[in-house]
Amino acid sequence: PSQGPQTERLMTPETAATTEVPKLRVENIRKTFFRVERDRVTAVEALGGVSFTVRSGEFVSVIGPSGCGKSTLLRIIDGLVAADEGGVFVDGKKLTGPGHDRAVVFQYFGLYPWRTVQKNVEFGLELQGVPVAERRERARRNIALVGLSGFENHYPHELSGGMKQRVGFARALTMDPDIILMDEPFSAVDEQTRELLQEQLLDVWEKMGKTVVFITHSIDEAVFLADRVIVMGARPGRIVETVAVDLPRPRTSAHRASPRLLEIRTHAWETLRRGIIEAKAGLEGVG
Repeated sequence: PSQGPQTERLMTPETAATTEVPKLRVENIRKTFFRVERDRVTAVEALGGVSFTVRSGEFVSVIGPSGCGKSTLLRIIDGLVAADEGGVFVDGKKLTGPGHDRAVVFQYFGLYPWRTVQKNVEFGLELQGVPVAERRERARRNIALVGLSGFENHYPHELSGGMKQRVGFARALTMDPDIILMDEPFSAVDEQTRELLQEQLLDVWEKMGKTVVFITHSIDEAVFLADRVIVMGARPGRIVETVAVDLPRPRTSAHRASPRLLEIRTHAWETLRRGIIEAKAGLEGVG
């Protein structure tokens, strides 16, 4: 008989003391933005106390309804946005801003149109002052890893959407970060390309052993890719549940239709749906 989808408790300070230090720890993150409309200032609470941990080499997906603060959370982890409360820790050390230990792959590629694939991938190393020969070699190695050998001298306008996204991924890998943060990286491509990119991402991840936090609106994508799926409720963003994905690896297209994946997907959707309904009921109660 099949087992029900597994859920996990978030690590508390007490349990963390008896286990290894996680690669990434997000602790009680809160964030409020202020919107000015005419002569009024409105407070918008984006994140209402988010805590979770990620083990070294783990692949964790984060799903939630639009506006629940997923992208804000990712930018706080990267150090691009400051939290109002709480902290982000890598290897037990509290972060104070951006760092070379983290890299972001954005939704809309973020490539410089006047730079070739090679030059786009080298860009971060160029800013760091890495010698020309070394940065060229590192860039070429990662361009090959994402399957773009032969396209080093092409410009972004000569590439498909899927190829552009692979350039962005190669650029992140070239920085050799411990943690890769991905903000809906495949949402701008068609479904067939998206599935191929997912499988290629898993192949590269298994070879590189990087720690990945992957933001997505797609429950299918989240479950197919991840070791665990963090489900967030509607704004203010909070974690409703963390769902363990016990599918075997390596994963292939054959796993997409497996009964176990469909079972976990259904559970994740019901959890997400419940969080949206509860948040809506709470807002109506306030009104």
